[in-house]
Amino acid sequence: MRLRMKLGDIGCEVELYREWAPETVDAIIKALPIKSTANRWGDEVYFTTEVVVGKEENSKDVVELGDVAYWIPGKAICLFFGKTPISDDKIRPASAVNVVGRILSDLEVLKRVRDGDEVFVELAG
Repeated sequence: MRLRMKLGDIGCEVELYREWAPETVDAIIKALPIKSTANRWGDEVYFTTEVVVGKEENSKDVVELGDVAYWIPGKAICLFFGKTPISDDKIRPASAVNVVGRILSDLEVLKRVRDGDEVFVELAG
């Protein structure tokens, strides 16, 4: 299942994998469309949502370049396109995240997203 994201003037497409984290993916889909505000943390963009998932599914302390995840404590969707401030040789989120998908778009364009940019997320047609 694909999502279309608009982050400021940047477009991004994401593939969600229900088999990786079925409850989390279902909760995200149910919450669509999502409107929020972008936050940057190193080369991660995250934005808060109304999605509530308390269960760790496919939860990881280290993510891969291009991963899309849900951060339980912040009720946020996270896009990882490089290292965070606490990364070493691996990409490390603030705490464990439920990995739900992959970014399909060019990761480099996400470096232009700024704190405060408007975010809109919907199903891709």
